[in-house]
Amino acid sequence: MSGNPLKYFRNHKVGLALGSGGAKGLAHIAVIEFLQSMEIPIDFIAGSSIGAVIGALHGTGSMGRFKEDIMKFTFREMIGYMDPMVPRSGIIQGKGFVRFMERYIPRDANIEDLKTPLAVLATDYSTGMSVIFRKGNILEALRASVSIPGVLVPVRYGKTILVDGGVANPLPINIVRSMGAGITIAVNLHPRLKKRGLRHFAAVPDEGAQLTDDARVLLPAGEGLSPGSTGTRWLAWIEQWLKSGKDRGRDKMPNILEIMAGSVDIMEYVNTALLLRYNAPTVLIEPDVIDVQTLDFVDAKKIINEGYLACVRAEKILNRRVKAWV
Repeated sequence: MSGNPLKYFRNHKVGLALGSGGAKGLAHIAVIEFLQSMEIPIDFIAGSSIGAVIGALHGTGSMGRFKEDIMKFTFREMIGYMDPMVPRSGIIQGKGFVRFMERYIPRDANIEDLKTPLAVLATDYSTGMSVIFRKGNILEALRASVSIPGVLVPVRYGKTILVDGGVANPLPINIVRSMGAGITIAVNLHPRLKKRGLRHFAAVPDEGAQLTDDARVLLPAGEGLSPGSTGTRWLAWIEQWLKSGKDRGRDKMPNILEIMAGSVDIMEYVNTALLLRYNAPTVLIEPDVIDVQTLDFVDAKKIINEGYLACVRAEKILNRRVKAWV
């Protein structure tokens, strides 16, 4: 018997809890790669929203190909996968998300067939409780898990509807532990709250994201965020709409997506702080992605690098608390 003899008397299964956070979650890719480079096994994964997406990509063996593509992802390519609609339960239908994920996950793939056991979390809008998918169609479960309130239309599920998994549980440490993990590694994408500086928005209280005359010409009268607003005209309109807050400076109102996604960030930060207080993991990894917005997928290289740097900071504790026990 060599190494640490005490490890034979404890549960040394490793569970990875991947938190929610939109584009911030691209940092999860670096964490998984880093753990693999340290030869730390990943026996279970539980993920909310983007955490579930990366967990599924890892489980299907397509994470590497996804990483290569997302590192080259352009803003125009991203909005090309958006399918806007007249706002009711959300402003994006979500079919484009499924179409994009089908590039990496077969349409008929099931969760129970993944090489690494995965729990995909969504939130029951009626009860506020987590809904945990351990089997069934992967893409359908992911579509429910990423349903950011107000942004993506919720998913009907039986007699209720499902929204983003991060609403009820943004960092599912308890779930991966219930799957059988004795050692837990959690990746928190909300280590602190971004200071948005409301004084910068107060300068123009009545002005939202405005279209320039050029963009209005491209959008015919009566055509707004509806299923028919496709092609280059809609792309030009939505591109300027999403970029308007950044292009016009800090003294203007954020656009509607920034408001909704920012509000979700605040909620997830508060909920994550409570989860960590009462359910601390063996190792906590916190990438510095506070300035990354929910839809900043075009910054993949930077975000993935931040995930790597967070792992470097945590390497000693990973060796002491995880590597020595597996």
